[in-house]
Amino acid sequence: MIQMAYRLNQKKKSLLVAIHVISVASWIGGTLGMLLLGVYLQNAANGEQLYYTLANMEIIDENLLKYPALLSLITGIMLSIWTQWGLVKHYWVTIKFILTILTIMIGILFLNKWTASIGEMVKDIGFATLQNQDFQTTWWSIIITGTFNLLCLVFMVFITYYKPFGKIKKKNRKVDEKQKGAIVK
Repeated sequence: MIQMAYRLNQKKKSLLVAIHVISVASWIGGTLGMLLLGVYLQNAANGEQLYYTLANMEIIDENLLKYPALLSLITGIMLSIWTQWGLVKHYWVTIKFILTILTIMIGILFLNKWTASIGEMVKDIGFATLQNQDFQTTWWSIIITGTFNLLCLVFMVFITYYKPFGKIKKKNRKVDEKQKGAIVK
């Protein structure tokens, strides 16, 4: 006899949704903050402003990007598998899962390293870093990639509420019907 999968009761689901929404809001806020500070880098009046702006970007990266992103991933997975939505039953859930992994990987593999490399340039060169071609290239990479991540996060919020694209169709309907029959028994 196959037993039905664990399902959250309404109170637990509401708590998990609240944690998920707060983590997503923090992640979006952190991403927006990083972008705004990144744009501000070009307008720094002196080396100290440049250095402190980068230091603030690193604080945001550590506290408003890494942990909220991880918490969003974990709570999103929990919500998808412990509710009727499933991780691969609906396109919108699967798209959110893929985009979440993608934006986290972009942050780990690129944005974090680019921010650190600019920080090293500022330590080595100081205010003249703004005139450095490597700085300019890395800065543009941060702005473009950060904007992409922000757009992905906003898109994920929209598809959460609109739930577009429908269900993912199964290839073998007979297997589904047999499984449903086994669960009901």
